Amino acid sequence: MEKQNINELISKAKSSGKKKTIQKIVPVISKGVGEVQFSFYIEKELLKKLKLKAIQEDTSMKQLVNNAINNALK
Repeated sequence: MEKQNINELISKAKSSGKKKTIQKIVPVISKGVGEVQFSFYIEKELLKKLKLKAIQEDTSMKQLVNNAINNALK
């Protein structure tokens, strides 16, 4: 594009009078007491089973993993 065409486009955009979109800022919900983020690799098939079990039990994968770790450490 020529410089003149770019300047014309900029002028048109400025004169269009459209309102600018304002982003809404929402505070982050704090994490549970004493929680830390932990990442690890898991076999694909185990992940599929975990997701299915979470759906069946109407709970989160996080809760299932935490329960399993707690039971293993007892």
